[in-house]
Amino acid sequence: MFRLDVTMAIFLYLTSSLLAIFALWIFFERKAVLPKFVREKADVWECTICAYTYVDSKHHEISQCPQCKSYNKKSPEERLL
Repeated sequence: MFRLDVTMAIFLYLTSSLLAIFALWIFFERKAVLPKFVREKADVWECTICAYTYVDSKHHEISQCPQCKSYNKKSPEERLL
């Protein structure tokens, strides 16, 4: 039989508890599925002046480019998408 003092017993108890919690955390994190975020096509704008692509969900017909500050208008076909 081997000798085990109190400090070693506490260390082994705490280490095994932390390993068990970590293993459970990993197990349940793998089961959790995050929803995929899909951006609507109507929110994506491409500037006609500088060709900068940006997202503007507030405006649906006319938007201002954040890079060159020019105004862009969606065509009727793009508004339907």
